[in-house]
Amino acid sequence: MSEVKLSSRGARIVKALNQFAADLAAGTPKYTVRQVRVIPKPSLYSPARVRAVRELIGASQEVFAQLLAVSPMTIRSWEQGSRHPSPIARRFLDEIEIAPGHFRGRILTAAVDAERSNRTRPAGEHGKNH
Repeated sequence: MSEVKLSSRGARIVKALNQFAADLAAGTPKYTVRQVRVIPKPSLYSPARVRAVRELIGASQEVFAQLLAVSPMTIRSWEQGSRHPSPIARRFLDEIEIAPGHFRGRILTAAVDAERSNRTRPAGEHGKNH
């Protein structure tokens, strides 16, 4: 069989594979396999984009604030441009944009659970915090 001329990169790959095979044959593997996924930085959010994400899931500012674990005043300040979402909030907004159906479902499930809870409380206990 004729020899194939390899590029320098190809030669390095073949050399590394030969070394790997020799190490395996000798019973002394010293290799670790890792899978690394590079996650981009959170997107930037203008006031209009924050509102668009909120509207994407059909949430009021109050409900959106609950979902993001911030105050309604914070949502208003983002949508009015007086403040900007933090990096972690922007990451969460990115996730909502990617899967709005998931978050609509979470809100709907929470609303149904709250309604069920209200119906099963004894009379006179509605509206109390537990």
